[in-house]
Amino acid sequence: MSVFLRWGVFGILGVAALLYAYNASKKLAETHVGKSPAVAVEPASRVSEKSAALPEASVAPTTPVAEPQPTPAHCETELVVAQRALDLKKAGEPLDRVLRMQEIAWEEAPARRARLEKVAMRWYGYEGSFQPAALRIAVISDCQQFAPAP
Repeated sequence: MSVFLRWGVFGILGVAALLYAYNASKKLAETHVGKSPAVAVEPASRVSEKSAALPEASVAPTTPVAEPQPTPAHCETELVVAQRALDLKKAGEPLDRVLRMQEIAWEEAPARRARLEKVAMRWYGYEGSFQPAALRIAVISDCQQFAPAP
């Protein structure tokens, strides 16, 4: 009878260890995906000092500059998906992990989810490298062509 008791306790501890390892690996995967590179920000005092040191001729532009129009929220989401797809491709992550990212997996509308999956697959398959401004232009223009503003 004591042999069965020992194996029962051993089995319970084994299942508990497997559950603990599974939850720990899931948490590690979430923190790995959630990491984003830190952005260095200059303090406001340094920025104001630099702008005060510039002569007035260089501060005032001679040609009028058109203000950028705000991008719709759904296009910003597509930009985030595209950037993360490129980053995950560089990190060597598989496509199924890209398609399980938070922005796609939590989308409730089936048509919108399909669009985000299409964007992720397109940018995951891209072999070159994009500058952030060029990527933004390409994704936003593609988004606006897909669903033009009213």
